[in-house]
Amino acid sequence: MDYEKLDLLTKGHPLDIARMIENADPDQQIELLKQLPLERMNAVFIELSNELALTYIHSLSVEKKKELLNALEMDEVRNLLENVDSDEAREILPLLAAPKRQKMVRMLEYDEDCAASLMTTDFMVIQEGTSIAEATRNLIKNVKDSDFIDELFVVDREQKYLGSVELKNLLAARKEDRLDQITEGNQTVIYEHDTVHTAIQKLRDYDDTVMPVLNEQDHLIGIITADDILDIMIEEYEENVERLVAIGDYEEDSSALVRSKQRLPWLLASIILNLAIAAFLSLFQNTIEQITALVLFQPMILGMAGNIGTQAIAVTILDLHHDKLEGLDETKFHIRNEVLIGLLNSLVVGLFGFIISFVFLSFVNAGNQSPLYLAFVVGTSLAGGMFVSAISGVLIPIALDRMKVDPAIASGPIISTINDLFALVIYFAIATAILL
Repeated sequence: MDYEKLDLLTKGHPLDIARMIENADPDQQIELLKQLPLERMNAVFIELSNELALTYIHSLSVEKKKELLNALEMDEVRNLLENVDSDEAREILPLLAAPKRQKMVRMLEYDEDCAASLMTTDFMVIQEGTSIAEATRNLIKNVKDSDFIDELFVVDREQKYLGSVELKNLLAARKEDRLDQITEGNQTVIYEHDTVHTAIQKLRDYDDTVMPVLNEQDHLIGIITADDILDIMIEEYEENVERLVAIGDYEEDSSALVRSKQRLPWLLASIILNLAIAAFLSLFQNTIEQITALVLFQPMILGMAGNIGTQAIAVTILDLHHDKLEGLDETKFHIRNEVLIGLLNSLVVGLFGFIISFVFLSFVNAGNQSPLYLAFVVGTSLAGGMFVSAISGVLIPIALDRMKVDPAIASGPIISTINDLFALVIYFAIATAILL
């Protein structure tokens, strides 16, 4: 092994070590991992790809497997088990120490949409009435490397949650201080059967770094950290971006052929819809032939209709995603609000478009058409096309959601093409009515 790799293994950041090992020759990867001491292996292991992590575990003896798995945090073991088949999971679970295995079995029973599926049980508890000195001694004596200790959680004799104590406050407390004096009792909590989105919303609203997870009896059964929530938010963000551009399930290591197959159906569907647009526009063939200046403003009409439609779709999907449109009153308020916003923006942009196009046509030869009339067509078409696109951007995702169809597909190329159809038909219909 060269000096640079050895230095990285002993002193480097876990992520850098994991990347170095991932990029090494396959026959060297396991040997490099075995060079790491257990305390560093834990941090590096969670940064490895699922494939390499499993390969490494399979290479270990039973005793080494037990040592590694029991040193990992609960949520990391859970992630590992969720990425293996049932046979492998049955082989791994018995390697965990009995208390950890029992907790893990319970964690795996939660549905992935349940907040408790994100929790970890690696945290420190303080019994009500414990003295400051005793609480500090217990912390030093019992803390494990995998434990979350930024906050310590206070429970009563029945294990009901009472509040939390920040580590810095415990260490700074005087010997004569009481535990209840430094206990924060109004911390935000989440219940085990609440949804993941509820947990995300609470953590965002109250800006906490950790939330206790309680069962129906108010017993403390786990915690959810901000890091756990951030990971979920990143995953959802990536999924939403994939849906926005309709590229399907994206895998970073997918081949170009696989990615092409994922995207191609949506593009082919867009071609068919564009042919439908061409068929509609053939009704205005005479208008297009006589007033060629209309082509100059077509990109602006299409672009602005697409922009406002995308805004309305994005806001509506986000509200649906965060369960803000579950009731009829909330839905009506959202529709009314977004339609009003769409109307105001459409009128302002339409007026601005009329002024700009009139100034432009005053200096550019637009044929036999009056610059004033042609600018009026552009302005009214902008306003009309944008308003209709805004309405469709609100109603389509809600309609799809009511039909139990993923509303995220509403923001793909197909709906963008439909908005183009609305905008162009309005544009050429107004031009035909006014200019011919």
